[in-house]
Amino acid sequence: MTDLLIHDAIVVTMNQENQILKNGSVRVTDGVISSVRATEPGDRDSAAGRVIDASEKVVMPGLIDAHRHTDFALVQGLFSELGGGELLKEAFALYHTAEPTLGDSFFEAAWRLACLRQLTHGVTTVNAMDFTPGLGAEAIGESGLRAVIGSELADVLDPASADDQLATARRFIETYHDTYEGRVTASIAPGGEAGCSRRLWEGVAELRADYPDLRLHTHLYDSAEADTMAAGSGADDPLDLLDRYGLLDERTLLTHLLHADRSDARRIADAGAHVLHCPTVYSYFRAGERTWFPLPALQEFGANVAIGLDDPFWFDSWDLVREAKHARLLSNFEYGAQQWSSYDLLRMLTIDAARALGLNDRVGSLEPGKRADVVVVDIDTPRHRPYSNLPSVLTNTVTAGDIETVIVDGEVLMEERTVESMDVESVRTAAARERERLQARTGWETSLAGSTPPDESILRRVSARPLLRALRQYGRGIVHQHGW
Repeated sequence: MTDLLIHDAIVVTMNQENQILKNGSVRVTDGVISSVRATEPGDRDSAAGRVIDASEKVVMPGLIDAHRHTDFALVQGLFSELGGGELLKEAFALYHTAEPTLGDSFFEAAWRLACLRQLTHGVTTVNAMDFTPGLGAEAIGESGLRAVIGSELADVLDPASADDQLATARRFIETYHDTYEGRVTASIAPGGEAGCSRRLWEGVAELRADYPDLRLHTHLYDSAEADTMAAGSGADDPLDLLDRYGLLDERTLLTHLLHADRSDARRIADAGAHVLHCPTVYSYFRAGERTWFPLPALQEFGANVAIGLDDPFWFDSWDLVREAKHARLLSNFEYGAQQWSSYDLLRMLTIDAARALGLNDRVGSLEPGKRADVVVVDIDTPRHRPYSNLPSVLTNTVTAGDIETVIVDGEVLMEERTVESMDVESVRTAAARERERLQARTGWETSLAGSTPPDESILRRVSARPLLRALRQYGRGIVHQHGW
């Protein structure tokens, strides 16, 4: 018996033929899509376990956030008005305070809030690298979402920690890979050429050999000094660094690439590696002060590109649809109009992202045999009608607020904007409590008008040794993302 039937929908399949059904139905049995076809009269009176009337609405694959960090989701709004340098200093101080004094409850609340926000924004799969991956795996699994998660590795300021970090990553893989009915899988996540010692890279190569099916998820070329940083590990440049350790192939995910050039793009494409592009966070804090990633060359050589939100709490947006729009606008500004078509952007948010994560045999398109990760988008409103060119509507005018129903593995997690898989009030209560604890311990002042860092000097709040520890553990996540 069909468990779930969605009927009378505009079905954007994202299959190889780019098929769009004007009036279609999607059937789901045991979490798997059993058919995608034109709606028949009997569908409206179906005896399926759950029936969703999607008349005049769009049904499409769930969105995939291809790169993100989650640990500090509760800091949203604190840093939004700061410049890059000031943000860096305050982030170090905040991280140093939060880690030893707030404990797991702070990060548990952050992960649960992140899951709620992803769910309500139509993100059904996330690819994360974080310092609290176990908490993340449990939060993702319990929320009903899907994720690839890696324990972030960065030891450059404390090389003695390399073996401990590698052991932690191995334990995470052994404990959480392929759990929660296969919705949670593990990755290997070295921070990048700037954050990892030679010993750590050797250990990453050992992990890769022991777990050959896992994705390697890292940052590359996000600093103008990338070649110099790679030289510290005995390589000519960051791609050579990965290649020397056997880490550059079709299972490799490379994030940012702001300072990569045409020859780098060719090498990436030739290796079959995937590119994870996060445009907003760079343009928000340091617009105009760096080169843009080599999109024309990546397109010319056929590299697969997906889109991620990175740290959405820095710039106060969890909307992956708008992130795709920003990617188009910023690339057009840099290189000229029509760098990406609307359908290109939709693919980057769905099937191309699934291919990057090695999940394209399971999710990313609506086809029989795939897991039923589905979102319903309400475009039957004055904001959108009348329209033509549906892909353009979905990428230029739709926002995450138009997503009303979210399904993962055939389970309805949210219907008509009512969340069913999470206790929303408990998530909000825990987040508010931990946010208050954070502010009380750090001295941050917040109001409806904004946020103010503590008056006390960073040099008095954080001594040199703890600051280095904070940089190794948490600050690295800021440095490698923003090139400071």
